[in-house]
Amino acid sequence: MVAALGWAVVGVDTAAAAQPGAGGPGGPIGPGGGPPGGGGGRRDKKEGPAEEAPKDKEALRPIEPVPATPRRLRRLELFDLNGYMRMRGDYFHRLGLGLVEPAGLEDGDRPQRFFDPPAESLETDEDGNIIGTNDASCLNRLTDNGVSANRAVTRCNRRHGFASANMRLRLEPSLHITDTVHVHSQVDILDNVVLGSTPDSLTGTDPFAPLDLYTRSQDPPVAGTSGTRDSVVVKRAWGDIRFGWGLQVEFGRMPWSWGMGMVANGGNGYAKLEKADIIRQLDRDHGDSVDSVRLGFNFGKDRRRTHKLTVSWDWANSGPTTAQLLGPAYGEGGTIGQAFSVEKFDNVHQWSIGIERRDDTEMLKRKLSLGNPVFNWGIISWLRYQDLDDAYGSGSVDGVSDLQTYTNSLVQRRALLLTPDAWMRVNWRTLRVELEAAATVGRFSVRDFDTPLEDGQNSLNALTSDDLVDKTVLNFGYALEFKYGFFDDRFHIGLDQGFATGDPASPLGSDPTSPINQNDNDRFTQFRFNPAYNVDLLLFREILGTVSNAAYFKPWAAFYFFDHFSARADIEYALAASRQSTLGNRFSYGVELDGALRYHDAREPIFFQVQYGVLFPLGAFNRNLANGGREDARAVQTLQGQLGIKF
Repeated sequence: MVAALGWAVVGVDTAAAAQPGAGGPGGPIGPGGGPPGGGGGRRDKKEGPAEEAPKDKEALRPIEPVPATPRRLRRLELFDLNGYMRMRGDYFHRLGLGLVEPAGLEDGDRPQRFFDPPAESLETDEDGNIIGTNDASCLNRLTDNGVSANRAVTRCNRRHGFASANMRLRLEPSLHITDTVHVHSQVDILDNVVLGSTPDSLTGTDPFAPLDLYTRSQDPPVAGTSGTRDSVVVKRAWGDIRFGWGLQVEFGRMPWSWGMGMVANGGNGYAKLEKADIIRQLDRDHGDSVDSVRLGFNFGKDRRRTHKLTVSWDWANSGPTTAQLLGPAYGEGGTIGQAFSVEKFDNVHQWSIGIERRDDTEMLKRKLSLGNPVFNWGIISWLRYQDLDDAYGSGSVDGVSDLQTYTNSLVQRRALLLTPDAWMRVNWRTLRVELEAAATVGRFSVRDFDTPLEDGQNSLNALTSDDLVDKTVLNFGYALEFKYGFFDDRFHIGLDQGFATGDPASPLGSDPTSPINQNDNDRFTQFRFNPAYNVDLLLFREILGTVSNAAYFKPWAAFYFFDHFSARADIEYALAASRQSTLGNRFSYGVELDGALRYHDAREPIFFQVQYGVLFPLGAFNRNLANGGREDARAVQTLQGQLGIKF
């Protein structure tokens, strides 16, 4: 373009010079357009010294000096907002496995974690004695309307279920103060709030809604009034400082995750380089947070910093604070300026040290595109210590709500737990093999459950250090995942397998989610997977609550089609590690079949999923009755759907 403009200027000057009389009378152009004197030749001007530029005092005046810009950190005016909005609907049929629950049992004596719907349960008096069937039951309502007993039983067997829906808006804003200083947080709005659970008729104070039938609106959830949580819950907030020579400092309340999430799981999902991972993230109910000061140092050859060494000091539990025991006057802004822990020796201190080599998702994709295998690994160990503790293990239950009562309940816990954890992952083309294994060893003192309290004793002050027994802890667990893709990575086959040691405790009153069960042994051997590490839809997620005292084998297959859709089918078989803690004193838990149809837009952050699961319980759930008989467990089903927006 510059050359064209130059030629245009030359052409204009040439044309102007060629016009007759352009130079005026007596001008330099003679007749015929030639130079004066004829000859048509061009006179060359003799070269000489250049003319001296005219002196301009204003132009030669020196420029006033400007002070140098002070050095400062480069600031990024950037605010990131990530998260998702999802709504989820669930239907569970016969979560109680169809086992009859005797009337008057305590919650811990149920043969399973769930119960029959209230309308289908027997009515009892104040002493727990059965007084008759429920007038609101399906069977009574149908027979009262003239339906035959056989047809009524058939129709009512389909109504032993729970149907519910909930929602969550998760916000994860990040403030980038500079390119090396960041502040992150996580805020949940209407976290797992059951749809329709906070109507204006709930408290009975709205004159426009004296009955639930006249509900007009939903009120915001308020802890202690219309729910167990407020409508806005700030879950995490932490700072992140990175130095140029590889040091990273994090402090505050932050996600606690490691490896595959079998032990420590932040609840935000775990990317496995699959298109359906966006749905794995939204379907989490649990997540771990830790108050910590964490130091990380990145290093490696060629300054690529491929390895990271991490050391942390965590406040796992500080015990009750002045605000919790003495009320708001001793809380923030009250009699004292800030709340603090009332006893330093009841704190649960946690320290960790670990080293890992982990490629993030984008770097892993780049390495796999070269066709070479990628090996990531990590080793970490957590150490926990506690000297004193409330005899019953909590300072906020069983009436321990004031300073003197808490003082009376303190005993020597003398707890020391060590948890080593190893993780590795191999990726090559469409292959992924991932393994995490962990164990817990240690000791602590706990209540002797075989020694009942004497009559008339105050249950809060009854226990002393002499009433505690020493227990050792020794357990182990691992999780293995295998996946391989065919047909341009559109068809996946895989195998998930895991194991967790168990405890030979009584099946009644034991809780698979609890590391402490009432047994006669001097050792606790029950290992628990993190509840955020979802394995299936029913057996471990709902019936047992987590993988514990179990081994499972789950082959699966998934197919991705039309760029946005996928279908997946799983079949799982599980058995108990210790059959003494099962209802039927048998090993086999059962077989579960799960299927899912998913839509996940590659361009728009929209996802939708429908999944179905059915569990066929086997001998471990067939309950042995006191009269020598046996009660067989029945199949459990679920139908679930999720709809959401990822941002």
